[in-house]
Amino acid sequence: MKAPELLARKESQYRLLAENAVDVIYRYRILPEEKFEYISHTIFEITGYTPEEYYANASLYTSLIHHEDLPMFDKYINDSTIPDNVPLEYRLNNQDTRIVYIEHKYHFIDDDAGIVHEGIIRDVTARNNIKQVAARADRVNLLGEMAANFAHEIRNPLTTVRGYLQMMVKKNELSNYKNRFNIMMQEIDITNTIISEYLLLAKDKRAELKNCCLNTIINNLFPLIQADASASNVLVNLDLKEISTLYLDENEIRQLLLNLVRNGVESMPSGGELTISTNLDQKQVILSIKDQGKGIPVHVMEDLGTPFVTTKDTGTGLGLPICYRIANRHNAEIDIKTNDQGTTFSVYFKLSSCIGELKA
Repeated sequence: MKAPELLARKESQYRLLAENAVDVIYRYRILPEEKFEYISHTIFEITGYTPEEYYANASLYTSLIHHEDLPMFDKYINDSTIPDNVPLEYRLNNQDTRIVYIEHKYHFIDDDAGIVHEGIIRDVTARNNIKQVAARADRVNLLGEMAANFAHEIRNPLTTVRGYLQMMVKKNELSNYKNRFNIMMQEIDITNTIISEYLLLAKDKRAELKNCCLNTIINNLFPLIQADASASNVLVNLDLKEISTLYLDENEIRQLLLNLVRNGVESMPSGGELTISTNLDQKQVILSIKDQGKGIPVHVMEDLGTPFVTTKDTGTGLGLPICYRIANRHNAEIDIKTNDQGTTFSVYFKLSSCIGELKA
């Protein structure tokens, strides 16, 4: 076989390997003109843009890099002191605005036609998500342990103070101070409520699981949800399908539902519609709460579920961490879909949690 034919065959083999690789393989010319000479089709799965779009626009890739990570990326590409075998991890905003985590390796080549760099781009979003879940769980566990240790010590004096206030509010000679006593008792009750929320984060808290129908819990809670929502000019719709019964802690599920509904209502300050639905899909029971708000910003999504992270002026940042903890105790998972048309929180109760026949 002649040398040109052999070279063409090897090039074809290498291209076939590149096209079937899970990672993105690329070749980018820097001099004399910046352009992609080759980029594998896997780039479409990661960013939503085709290789042809990258060939047509040399700056497309860098335009997708998260603005906070762009200086780091520029330094990585342009600093000759950084070894080629050291990978860089950064974020991309893909076409549908979803954050993708990238691990990037490259090396420079000085050929006869100028300077190019070749590299590998790997999607490590799943790996990063696992890290984030683990880190969030560690923070929630620590907070739960602290809450369990301090709650008893804090509640005892609060109970004593409240008892004395209840006694004093009944005394005729103190009637002029009745309103003040009531205000103080309300503040103590608020403090107790916050302590109760912290205790829901406790790792070793056992859920009191009983055979329940999720639809029944929702229907029983609906008048309260409807009353709270109507005060914010929000209409609540129910779309409850036939689902399997579940082992649930009814009080915890009520708390989870109220937290998610409250988030949905507060995302629509000018009013709108909120839909609570249940469904059975692939033998999973799905609870969904969908709002018509403006969606969750990308930078907030990254830390969602972390204690004390909140976009509200008066929020404690405990609502979603509590939901995640409750879901975990029920062997369930929470999934979030958001865009500028609204957000849907879905709780997936796995097969191992389902018992019994279909019930409305």
